Amino acid sequence: MNKLSTLLQFFLRIFCPAVISLLIVSGSSTAIAASNPDSCALLKPADLATLLGGKVVAKKTVAGDCSWTASGSKRKLAAAPLVESFEGVTVDKFFISARQESAKDKEAKFADEAGLGDKAFSVIAEGVVSLHMLKNGRMLQLLFIDMSGATASAKEMSELRSVAKKAIAAF
Repeated sequence: MNKLSTLLQFFLRIFCPAVISLLIVSGSSTAIAASNPDSCALLKPADLATLLGGKVVAKKTVAGDCSWTASGSKRKLAAAPLVESFEGVTVDKFFISARQESAKDKEAKFADEAGLGDKAFSVIAEGVVSLHMLKNGRMLQLLFIDMSGATASAKEMSELRSVAKKAIAAF
């Protein structure tokens, strides 16, 4: 199985509920999309230079998400905010559900994270690190991917946490 296929499976297993919710929300109302924060404004290229390497470039999606890449690097960081409830499911409940499902995954390394908003957790699997942070009833998800196949080292995790602190402070 190739790396992209493995990453896609991981993404679907961990993030499928979030992706579906975000697609439904972004497709159902432009008012909701307008209320989402500008994800690309949460971090500056200088904030990501050490983590991604090279000259950092941001790319915003129509759903309000943002991804950052760097020239010559196989690393990518994506940010996805979830700021409003949908069909009776609050962001807090969504966060709790995502945390419970992530903690059950025996193939992934799950950890609660301190100092990243009100509550936070991380998941490491298949060379992908995700950070889910809850702050004031809003959730910010960061997804770090290294397409070279390397698993995040302690140094990269430390740098990712530093980046996450800046992102959640600006959220």
